[in-house]
This record gives sequence, structure tokens and C-alpha cells, in this order.
Amino acid sequence: MRVLVLGTNRPCHDSLLEQGHEVVLLIQRGKALAEDLSKAYAHIALLHDDAPDAAWHDVAAALHRHGPFDAVAAFNDRSQALAHGIALKLDVPTAIDLELLNLVTDKSQMRAALDKHGIPSCRHAFATGADRARAAIGEIGFPCIIKPVDGEASIGVAKVSQAGDVDEALAWVGEASLERGVIIEEFLVGEEYSVEAITARGTHHILAITKKYKDARNFVEVGHQVPAPLEAQASAEIERYVKRILSAFGYRDCPSHTELMLTASGPRIIETHTRVGGDRIVDLVRHATGVDLYGLVAKQSLGFDVTADVPTKVTCLQSAAVWYANPSVAEDLLLDDIRGADNVRKQAHIKTLDLLKKPGSRGARVRHSFDRSALAIAVGHTPAEAVDRAKDAIRRLHFIYRGRSDPDLAVT
Repeated sequence: MRVLVLGTNRPCHDSLLEQGHEVVLLIQRGKALAEDLSKAYAHIALLHDDAPDAAWHDVAAALHRHGPFDAVAAFNDRSQALAHGIALKLDVPTAIDLELLNLVTDKSQMRAALDKHGIPSCRHAFATGADRARAAIGEIGFPCIIKPVDGEASIGVAKVSQAGDVDEALAWVGEASLERGVIIEEFLVGEEYSVEAITARGTHHILAITKKYKDARNFVEVGHQVPAPLEAQASAEIERYVKRILSAFGYRDCPSHTELMLTASGPRIIETHTRVGGDRIVDLVRHATGVDLYGLVAKQSLGFDVTADVPTKVTCLQSAAVWYANPSVAEDLLLDDIRGADNVRKQAHIKTLDLLKKPGSRGARVRHSFDRSALAIAVGHTPAEAVDRAKDAIRRLHFIYRGRSDPDLAVT
């Protein structure tokens, strides 16, 4: 098949290529990588980061005239709606369910749907503008969480513990997000997990439950482990809860990544998606269970039924964990060097070490996932061992920053 793919999630692109399909990549310039040129894409088309939807449609139409597409696919939130619109304009099939996508990406709609179906959730309120947000915070009470209704990567998420925190929280969310709309939710207390699943022809297959670790200050994720260290009863309760949500929302043929808090009253959803989890969670699933979720999702994106490809029973063969380095550094410093990476990579239990920041990068205060500096994936006999090994790998890295005006200043 000749497939037009929008956006990132390159492991899915690689799976499509491995499955023998002709893949044309349409991507923002700022998301493109030099190594894309070495892959077997039939064409790569770059658009300006701020290009309007009409420009994407025009480029897609031109490529379609050159060689008609058999399908249009996308594997992340931002590009799926655009891909659906292009497929509609070109009259080309796509597996993207736009109604479902809109439901899960709008956090206010999602909460309303949970209420409609009587699924336990949390107290919440939607607001636009700073004044209404203040009123909604008063309605929900302290502590609470405020976040953009359409946000991602922990951008603009803030905890409001008391009245004195409101101004800082609103500034953190940002004026643009406040004008688009924010949702205020009660602060859920418990342990956070995510559920990795794929739904095929309406049947939900739970592949893994992931334990999530977040920075308590900014909610940026710092680590994950598969399988989550849960008792069988808690795992079963989480699986039942998530399957109930997927059925209520109308998931039929797509992956899902559902984040939740296991509270004293049971699991409570934070958000869900029509895509696989980020932060290398799919790699953890593969290392732990042997299930290639990227391959399943790539095949499903072309309209194929993957039921026969999903294991009837998923068994964890080992544990896997990812841990991130996220030092906050003053913006007037430049990253000069990263030391210790070669020694970390020599360890047999380290499966991946990726340096996300390159020498020459400016320092930054960690505000969202894109500000993290490195990641390490490790395996172990137990979840705790895998996490300890991933953490140790990150501790062995040393980030050397120097001032632009004072080259002798170094910060590790």
C-alpha cells in the first residue's frame, strides 16, 4: 500500500516500512530529523512549523496526484485530526475516528462523557479566562489541578494548594491557554499508573499496566516501569475500570493509553488517548512482554484487523524501566559536554541511553517533558531492580554547562 503518514512516532513509520508499504512522510520542519533522510521513505515533505491546515492539504493533494495514496495515517494527538481532514479531502481511507479523537483530547468533553455513563471520575469545572478560572478554583476547592483543556506533555499543568498559589498557577498555565479554556479538577491522592491497550473490532486487549513517576513540583514525568508492582486484585480492578471507559467512549479499532490514579476509593481516570503512550513506554512493554505494540498499531492504522496478532495471554518475561535526567539550569548557560555516557552504554542491562540535549543547547528551567536532558532504559528481574538500574545510569551522567560571558564557569 502507498501510505501518507503525518507527524512523528517513527517506530510506527519503521513498522510500516518493514511491513512492505510505500511510506510518504509529511512533517513539520521543526520535527524533522537528519536521520529521516537515511530511511526508506518514498518522499519526505517539510512544512513550516506554523503552516496552516490549508497548506498541509495542498501538499498532500499534490503528492496524491503524483501517486495516489491507499491510506492516510498518523500516530499522535496533534496530527491525527489533520490527517483525518486530509483523508476526507482526498477521499482516501483512514482508521482515525475523529469523533472519538475529539472526545478524548478535550478534557472537558471527556469528563462530561464519564459523568453521562456513570463512571467514577473526579469533581471538575471548565472555565475560560482568568476570572472564571478563579471562580472555578473556588468551586472545586483546595487542593486542585488546573490545566489547559487541550494540553499535552505536562505543559501548563499546575497544582493549587491554597489561595496564595492561584496567581502563580494562572501565570504558569498562560494567557493563551486560559482564553482557549482550562479545566480545574480535584487533586486525586494515590499512586499513578497508565494502562497500555489495543482495541480490535471492539474487543479491548490490556497489554500492560505501567507505574508512573512524576516530579511533584511541575508534574513532568521522570520515570516509568513495566510491569507495575501491583497485587493481582488491584490489577484486575484497574483493568475492569479501563475497559469500562473504552467501551463507553466507543473505542473500536485503535490503541489506547489511559492514565489514572489508584485512590482509596478505587481507580480514577486522569486522561486517555487514541494513541500509544509516549516516553518510551511501548519499548518497556516490548522488553517486558515481547509484544510489539508499534507493529500492531502500524498494521491497524491501515484498517487491518489485528485480533489474531494480539497474544491471548500476555506474560511478563522480565521487568523494564525508563528514567529521565531533568536538571533545571539557568538560561544564560550553554551545555558544553555530557560525560559518562560511554560507560553507561557498556552495561548489559542498559538497553537504551539517549541524550536528548546536545552540546550547544541553552539551559532551561524544566517546565514540560521537552525540557528533559537524557533517558535510560534498563531491564531487571524485578520492577524494583529495573528502576534502580535506570536511575543509576542517569546518576552516572554529568552535564557540564558553561556561561556564555564567562567560559570558565561550569555547572554539573
